[in-house]
Amino acid sequence: MWISKNTKETEEIASNLARNKKNIRIFYLYGDLGSGKTTFTKSFVEALGIEKFHVKSPTYTYIREYKLADKSIYHIDLYRLEEIDELLFQEIEELTENPDNILIIEWADKLREKLNGNSLEIFFKYIDENQREIKFNPKMQL
Repeated sequence: MWISKNTKETEEIASNLARNKKNIRIFYLYGDLGSGKTTFTKSFVEALGIEKFHVKSPTYTYIREYKLADKSIYHIDLYRLEEIDELLFQEIEELTENPDNILIIEWADKLREKLNGNSLEIFFKYIDENQREIKFNPKMQL
């Protein structure tokens, strides 16, 4: 567990995870509004090689793809959905078929089941205006 004291520390944790993610392909992000999920995701994606100004939240499109030479990163934001219908779940599930794809899913608690593939759950908790608690399951050393 980490306590991030500011946005910069959250960005550093995300960047370190991106560089040390090993064979993890699916990242489930949990936490209330304002707990740091999108800040974390942007820094994670940037650390993998996507230029900062290209990273935007997919709140209205649900899925945003970022292409790298050898893989795609899919940023999925389920916030606006009451529940995930079968068609959207299948679309997300199909993204796991390519072993080079990386999925980052904000509001992962809205998925009715986990996807196939090595995964990491990340829990964000708002402490105060600047501080966030960030926990990994399974635990990771960065």
